Parts: sequence; C-alpha cells; structure tokens
Amino acid sequence: GALAGYPNARPKDYKDSQATRYDTQAKKTVKVTFSAGDVIPFECLPGFTTNGAKDGGTTFDVNCSELGYYKPSGVCLKASKCGPVPNISHAVPTGKTAGDGVKFACASGYSLDGETVVGGGLGKNQLFELKCVEFSGGYEAFTGECKPYAFVPATETVRVYNKVFEALFTVSCKGTLKKAFGAGAPPAGLDAACGKVQDGATRAECSKLVAQIRADFQTQLAAREAHDQKSNRSWYEAEDPGRPGIGGHAQAFCSRLWKLLEMPGL
Repeated sequence: GALAGYPNARPKDYKDSQATRYDTQAKKTVKVTFSAGDVIPFECLPGFTTNGAKDGGTTFDVNCSELGYYKPSGVCLKASKCGPVPNISHAVPTGKTAGDGVKFACASGYSLDGETVVGGGLGKNQLFELKCVEFSGGYEAFTGECKPYAFVPATETVRVYNKVFEALFTVSCKGTLKKAFGAGAPPAGLDAACGKVQDGATRAECSKLVAQIRADFQTQLAAREAHDQKSNRSWYEAEDPGRPGIGGHAQAFCSRLWKLLEMPGL
C-alpha cells in the first residue's frame, strides 16, 4: 500500500515520497504503492541521526511485511552533545525527545515493574526518559530495569516484533489503513495479515479482526458517500470535521492486532 511516515525522517529517494507517479507503460498517472518484500531506504532529517550522536548514521530501511504493514529498522533521534544513546537491555528508543532527554520504551513482553502493560494506556510502566547531563557530557544512568512479564518465544518472527516499538507499529498500521480508505478500498495485503499466525485460536481471532475492519471500510465508505452527497463543501477533508472516516476503527484494529502479534502463539 501507500508508504507510511516516521518521525524526523523521510524517504531517501524523493520519488518514494510522492503520492503518484507516471506509468510509462500504462501512459497514465498512478498511485505510488509498495508490495510485500519491498525495502524502502529512509534518511533522517538534518540534525537527527539513528543513534543520537552528531556523527551517527543517518539512514535506515523500512520493510513492507507480508502482514500488510511497514516495519522500520531504526528511528531518528535528535543529535545530542551527549553522543549515542545508551543501550538498555530489553528497551528501545522511541524517537521522541523531551528537552535534552531521550524517551525509551520497554520491549514487548517487558515492563518497568514486571506487571502487564495496559494496551492504550499512558505507558507509565513501559516508558522512561534519560536526560543528557551537560556537565558530564553523557546521559544519566538508568537505575530501573525492564522486567519480563510474559513468556516470549524465541522464534525469529517474534524476535523481530519485540524490537519494534508498539507506537511505531500502530502509527504505520493506522496510516496504511487511512491512506487506503482515502483511495476507496482496503489495503491489498490485508487478507494475508493472519497468514503467518500458527496458533489456531489466535489465527481465528486475527481473521475476525480482518473481517471486522473490512466491514468497517464498507460501512464508513457508504456513510462518507452519503454525507458528501448532502454536503455543498468542496474540500471535505479540510473543512468538514464531521465527515465519516476510518480513523477510530483503524486505531482499534491496529491496537488489537499488535496484541495478537505479541502473543506466544505466533
């Protein structure tokens, strides 16, 4: 589907960032989309690097997965005088900053207190911040610990998911659905979303989610069409906040899908 966006980063190839391109064979303008297996190079915006150091790397890849969403291999952090962000066991930087601090999140299956992380909450037992100490030129020490609260099997698939910050997954997943809704049809990879889930019960639950979001697409598209026919506005998206959309349904679908993907049944 359409390419997702990431904080403080942009596609390295300008053409990848465009919504449309001219197809020389079809001799018409078509939408820029990507398929499962595609790898799209990204670069950090000026002033940002992949490890937070001023001389750090500035590129990372985004993979279009077979599950129908994008998986970034890194994040872009504001370059700091404190150098590279520290490596914290079972935690990853979120790409967000607060003043001179860097925000981290415990990986999937881990929390700061060993208790389950509540989906859709404020992340009080998942998120933490390390400040840059100007006097020492380094980051303050992390005195806590990301403790396991659930068994996480060591399969390659789950190992990858554990390194992907939940918020980034949700942003990518939701962005893909919203762009597809704007195009008038569910994303092409939606039917394959449950194909890699091996546990029968989990796969059945996943299939229900996919069926529900497909139904939501049809319902909301019909509601939007009816709304547009009654409206005299020319620019619905910019001027009509009451226009039906898929945002709320996409948020619920992506949050529940993440919970299924982090279960041991994968």
